[in-house]
Amino acid sequence: MALALGGLLFLPTLAARPAVAAPAEALRESPCITTGEDDPSLCKELIDLVVRDVVPLVEAQTHAVVLTTQDGQTVLPIFVDESAAVAIAFRLAELKSPQPLAQDLLDDVVHKLGGSVTEVRIDDLRGDIYTGRVFIKHGKKNLELDARPADSIAMALDGSARIRVTRKVLSQAGISREDIESLHQGMPGVGGSGEPDALPMKAPSKSKPISL
Repeated sequence: MALALGGLLFLPTLAARPAVAAPAEALRESPCITTGEDDPSLCKELIDLVVRDVVPLVEAQTHAVVLTTQDGQTVLPIFVDESAAVAIAFRLAELKSPQPLAQDLLDDVVHKLGGSVTEVRIDDLRGDIYTGRVFIKHGKKNLELDARPADSIAMALDGSARIRVTRKVLSQAGISREDIESLHQGMPGVGGSGEPDALPMKAPSKSKPISL
């Protein structure tokens, strides 16, 4: 199933630019924006996510972080660069990098200053860019910082922080279990029909398998 899902995530990258984690200069306006036709509650409703795997997409020269809703009914892929993928893969495998990664430095700074990450939120999808925030508790203060989901997801995995996404993002970029199964069974679905080819490169051997 992991290979099938990896193929599913790879197929859309051939036709369109994948949604990626937001750069540092992401817009600093309202975290989640709805148009006049959208229901404002799409930005207010939050859904908890679980990180299932990191899938390398060799031909697309990128990686996909695979998140699902807690019931496993919806998958949210986020495309990240290699450094973020490595940091997340180490945390999923509960391993330490031989040398500190950028995300390790962020974690260390937060902890040394007496803070803790309580929540990571994926707020919006603007064009092909995910925007988000990280919430930090420091004594009696609750801090809120703009953050790339790629970095903040790694920070969440270092502790017990929740990872949440707005209903708007999940509605726009989520892939239903039915669509994944229809692809796997060779029926019409996301990415076309027929079972996808195996990925030319395996995911990290100690990463947790996807179970849908």
